[in-house]
Amino acid sequence: MNVVRIRELAALMGILVAGSAAAAVRIHIVEGHPVVDGVYVNGHGPYHFLVDTGTTQNHLDAALAKSIGLQPTFRAELITSGGVTLAPGADGVTLSLDSLNATGQTMLFAGLGAVHQAHPDVQGILGQAFLSHFDYLLDMRGKRIEFGSQQPLRKRTRVRFETVTGRPMVPTSLGAMLLDSGANWLTLFGVKAAPATREMLTLTGSIRVGMVESRLSIEGRTFWRGEAVAVAHESDSGAAGLLPVSLFKTVYVSNSERYVVFD
Repeated sequence: MNVVRIRELAALMGILVAGSAAAAVRIHIVEGHPVVDGVYVNGHGPYHFLVDTGTTQNHLDAALAKSIGLQPTFRAELITSGGVTLAPGADGVTLSLDSLNATGQTMLFAGLGAVHQAHPDVQGILGQAFLSHFDYLLDMRGKRIEFGSQQPLRKRTRVRFETVTGRPMVPTSLGAMLLDSGANWLTLFGVKAAPATREMLTLTGSIRVGMVESRLSIEGRTFWRGEAVAVAHESDSGAAGLLPVSLFKTVYVSNSERYVVFD
């Protein structure tokens, strides 16, 4: 099997085919994270998946992958803030959610250990390998994710985004930050805080971090004030930090036109 390198920051490309581009799916908000119930893998399911905008790849529990006959076709170096691990994975996977289908998807059979500490029932992660093919609205207050193009309402904050290792990065008052629905805290890289009093979990382990007072503004609108996680080392992606979706009522991501709308 080939060994490839896959970079992740806090938690971790596939070909879109078939399926309607419009669907509305109920989500559970568990500790600020969106979880969907109806994911099918090669026709098997339904399974509980974390929706993670800050993860490049899709992930599947290794035991579940084995039980449905998914065999590893490659091994990947999974790189996170917590270190590097070698993870098996498979390509050519079909993922389905409601009326949406994507074939040619890649999945890693690793990275669920940290997720299970907060979400023991989660069996996989839907990352940007799946999400990037759709426009979608994450409605954290209404507890749903709506796929399909929408006309953003006025008085909401709209910004263009760049893509870094397949993930959306948006400009903020704290620098360019990766939009991350899998992050618990607003996180800043290259910021030292003493003492390091907390642990930050990643897909490859945990690291000691401190906390710093911060204020987040986007396009001049202040969305949040409070303590942010401070990670002493810089991100190799060039991102200033991680921007949790849980800080907002709704987040609309237009992958077709490459902008994000916050409310």
